[in-house]
Amino acid sequence: MAWTILQIIIIFLFPTLAKRISQKTVAWLSPVLLCYSLGILLANLNLFPVNESVATYFTQGTILLAIPFLLFATDLKSWTTQFKTMTVAFLACVFSGIVGTVLTGFLFKDSIDNYWLLSGMIAAIFSGGIPNMQAVGMALSADSEIVVLLNASDIFIGGFYLIFLTSLASKFLNIFLKKYSTGKYQMSKNNFNNNKRISKQNLLKALGLSLGIISISVGLSFLFYQSLAATFIILCLTTLSILASQIETVRKWEGTFEVGDYLLLMFCVAVGMLANFDNALLNGQSILLFMAVAWFITVVSHWLLCFLLKIDVDTTMVSSTAAIYGPVFVGQIVSTIKNRQLIFPGIAMGLLGIAMGNYVGIFVAWLLR
Repeated sequence: MAWTILQIIIIFLFPTLAKRISQKTVAWLSPVLLCYSLGILLANLNLFPVNESVATYFTQGTILLAIPFLLFATDLKSWTTQFKTMTVAFLACVFSGIVGTVLTGFLFKDSIDNYWLLSGMIAAIFSGGIPNMQAVGMALSADSEIVVLLNASDIFIGGFYLIFLTSLASKFLNIFLKKYSTGKYQMSKNNFNNNKRISKQNLLKALGLSLGIISISVGLSFLFYQSLAATFIILCLTTLSILASQIETVRKWEGTFEVGDYLLLMFCVAVGMLANFDNALLNGQSILLFMAVAWFITVVSHWLLCFLLKIDVDTTMVSSTAAIYGPVFVGQIVSTIKNRQLIFPGIAMGLLGIAMGNYVGIFVAWLLR
């Protein structure tokens, strides 16, 4: 019991420490990376017994609550007016993810029985990050072992790509992509500053609306399916959250994105606790290979599309980050390329990915199945 309580305290409080460490160290050491790393270390070093059930409950609970909080801050109009180039680059990455996972699914269909499930969950990663993969896994009733192995594989491969993005990517992509032209975007007043003071009143309103949306989604599931239909609940939750964000009062609630961001950091700690690399290496070689092939096809296809569409290096890198890692990593890449103009459009695309990812992942799974 004592170890379980310690585990819960770590999940709740470590994101705060991770934010402070990140602010006082190098730019690439982001809170997300720190939270993942701590969870992985606790899972693999056996410093104390990690309760996998507790970690699983937190991954599922934080995702369900984070989706509304993150989407309340979205502005659909900005995606089609202010951020046309970034939107095109982002959609190119999502399209590349669909192509990459579908092709990978066909390549492995004779060797992996649930190839359609893997393709759908990985397609969700390429449309918004691991949280979408977790949500699609819940929606498709994926076995916990598959979810854990996919998480471990994505952290392993995604970690290498993130290192590439923060080190050699800019110089490499400059070989065949054009340079960024300044003055493309206007900074929004709402720049999602993580240091912004959060209004407790707005937080309570947002929490109430989030719980209401979750309750409605669950209620509709029982009404139409007489059970907890996970796929329906996730899609309904996402749709209702997007609709709520179109209410100007809701969109102006300060701090909703920051709370959603914190919930995702809690998710990162919890999901890291499920990433047992020994298990992945022993039982998940085929999944690791599946993930690697899907990553390679997706990333290369995205670069090729950006070249054909004449999209610049900086926009390509930020759109790739927003699609694959989500909004919380955008600041890290923007800091690396020293282009703060891309902070808001990058975060906006990350939110678009969270909104799209569940639909994309389930579509790919159903298509292949």
